[in-house]
Amino acid sequence: MDIKYCGHKVFFCCTLLFLVTAAFFVSHVSAGIYTSTKHGTSADRSVVTPGFIYTTLGHCGQCHEQHASIEDAEMTPPAAQGPSLYALFEDNFGASSNELCYSCHETFTISGMTLGYGQYGIYQGKTRYDASVHNTSSNMVWGLDSQPDSIPPGPPYDDAGNCHNCHNPHGYDDGSGTTPIPSMLFAKDSQTGDSPAYEMGCEACHDGTQAIEDVQTQLGKTYAHPTHTYNNRHSLPETGQPGGSDFGPAATDRHAECVDCHNPHTVGNTVHTAPGNSIASSSPLYGTWGVEPSSWPSLWTQPTTFTALKPPTASPNDMAQKEYQICFKCHSYYGLGAQATPVSAITGPSGSPITDQAWEFNRNNKAAHPVVVSLNNQTGSYAPKALADAQLKTPWAAAPGAGNQTMYCSDCHGADDEGTSAKGPHGSSRKYMLKGTGQYWPTKPDGSLWRLDTTDGQDSDLFCNNCHPVYDGSDWQNEAHARHTSRSYDYGDGNGNANYPCVGCHTAIPHGSRRSRFIVYRSEPAPYTYRSGGINYGLMDGFYKVAFPFDYTGDDECNNVSTCDAHQATIGIDP
Repeated sequence: MDIKYCGHKVFFCCTLLFLVTAAFFVSHVSAGIYTSTKHGTSADRSVVTPGFIYTTLGHCGQCHEQHASIEDAEMTPPAAQGPSLYALFEDNFGASSNELCYSCHETFTISGMTLGYGQYGIYQGKTRYDASVHNTSSNMVWGLDSQPDSIPPGPPYDDAGNCHNCHNPHGYDDGSGTTPIPSMLFAKDSQTGDSPAYEMGCEACHDGTQAIEDVQTQLGKTYAHPTHTYNNRHSLPETGQPGGSDFGPAATDRHAECVDCHNPHTVGNTVHTAPGNSIASSSPLYGTWGVEPSSWPSLWTQPTTFTALKPPTASPNDMAQKEYQICFKCHSYYGLGAQATPVSAITGPSGSPITDQAWEFNRNNKAAHPVVVSLNNQTGSYAPKALADAQLKTPWAAAPGAGNQTMYCSDCHGADDEGTSAKGPHGSSRKYMLKGTGQYWPTKPDGSLWRLDTTDGQDSDLFCNNCHPVYDGSDWQNEAHARHTSRSYDYGDGNGNANYPCVGCHTAIPHGSRRSRFIVYRSEPAPYTYRSGGINYGLMDGFYKVAFPFDYTGDDECNNVSTCDAHQATIGIDP
């Protein structure tokens, strides 16, 4: 054996170092696991460490000084530096640079991908990872799990931002039969029955023990994305390379793994502040792929063509730039398939069918919350497109003013305790993951309907009150609301109802509507018209929007209102 050098110093303790290294990694690696990883399988290796003259792909000597000749060749000793841990070719492989990993991952090109990108674009290069919170946060360590008795044992050093905090370069087998775990991820199976190959790598930290954001608790709530429910459905090709989307339309294909919404190598920690719908480079959503309708069809029609905003690309502008583009991967034709109506056959955690939200937010509809475009750019709407400033609370009435604002889906949907816990639509104790001060719609906490009386109009539990001053304590902000307080009506339920319910006129799914101001006709299907106990609570057959919220003074704006023969609109009702 030829004794090799580390930093031009004879490393006589190489045998001892090898034994220590072997002792640590004995629980991490065996030939069977390593040789089936991308590091150890020649078919998955397209390059070797720059300057390395051995040709056997997957050889240990590509990262470790072997202290010997291999294939009748001698390696040049490493650059002048001190002895390195595990006899690695780079001693600065920690959080400051991760140079050992970068020496390959910044220099090779996988077929069809940009220089430095991983096979599926989840890894997008040193520059983006270095700027991510997973590199910059001091919490980005394996933490308590680095203790020898932890299962699995973590890295033996407390080095924030090191790639090894999430990945074992030799492969990792958790004993579940998945050999090896994809991407050589460490995983801690903290949820019985979960697939450790995906979310468990994240929840090793995001369970309240290491990372500030305890996402695991949110995902365990009653109304949550099914991250803990559906396992082994996620397909890596859907995240980058051609291979299609496995989000549906079959219900058995649906899933919501962490990496469906977050890119762990580019993730930021600056939470979105309304208004606006763009993803900032500091966002937790940054660097994630999404889909955008290639064209917007006519009024209340399903968008069926999409552009996948995913690698190969070098520009972050070619990834998802709006939050809705990430949501549409599941909540549109892209994940639901072709449908006759926006209502799918899949029941969500809240007990209602999942709807096609690209259909609902279609910019050619007459009404939509400004998730895709601002109200003034809602092409299907007619004047006045925007609400009056008095009908909006801060920040929606602030500059650039009503009608020019956009929003995130997660301005409405998120955790019920976002003020003190992890933010975002991971899970909630409230139906539909409604967030804010008011978290109930279309029913009150007791299950009864919200109604047009001054008590309900001021109730802080009413979801609409988060953004709209429905009743400000002295006045209704719409004449139609003021005119229908204390009026009686009869649905045929024998209750002699007084005070119209909100869902008598407005859709129960206020994403978007084929009619102005989210008006719903009683001919529409559930869940748009609220139905319960065999009763259709929709009241109207016709409506048209007037110029000002206090212009609803006559009987001509509505048509064939149940139990109210006075309304017989004669002009311009919405189809």
